[in-house]
Amino acid sequence: MNGRIPVVGGLAGGVGTTTVARALHGRDLGRVCGPDLLSDVVVTRDTAAGLAAAARVAPAPGPDAPVLVLHPGTADPDGIDADAAGPGWAAVVALPAVPGWARSADPWSDAAGVLTRPGPSAAVRRYAEAIGRIVAALTTSGRLDRPLTPAGVGGLRPMRGVLAVPTGPVR
Repeated sequence: MNGRIPVVGGLAGGVGTTTVARALHGRDLGRVCGPDLLSDVVVTRDTAAGLAAAARVAPAPGPDAPVLVLHPGTADPDGIDADAAGPGWAAVVALPAVPGWARSADPWSDAAGVLTRPGPSAAVRRYAEAIGRIVAALTTSGRLDRPLTPAGVGGLRPMRGVLAVPTGPVR
């Protein structure tokens, strides 16, 4: 990816925000909500409630749209109605479950290596392919070539107690 590193925020706690941020080698913004768009990647569960939360904050269609990531509640992401997440997302990417990470001593380090180390299992390879689709959507949009700036009503902002990330170039 060119430009700055991606910023990842979740629509609720425990939805996989840190895992996705580590896999993308990005910044973990934590839980996000509200009127100012800050994250490049928005993570929610692949449940009806998660899709409804995404639809409530879906941005207006445009070139600065974030990527929505659906973190798995089951081992198979088939059957997810991505249209239920609302319009305006640059892409909607459903992540597959990686069962071995539940037993790992350090699943976040495992996630951090998903794009750089060959995966020993089909589940890790599918996860790496999904992370690649997120990277492709961010790269194609040029979003990471622009500073991260608030974008008005309909977007996301960090929850109270979470610091906003710098908007200038990362050095």
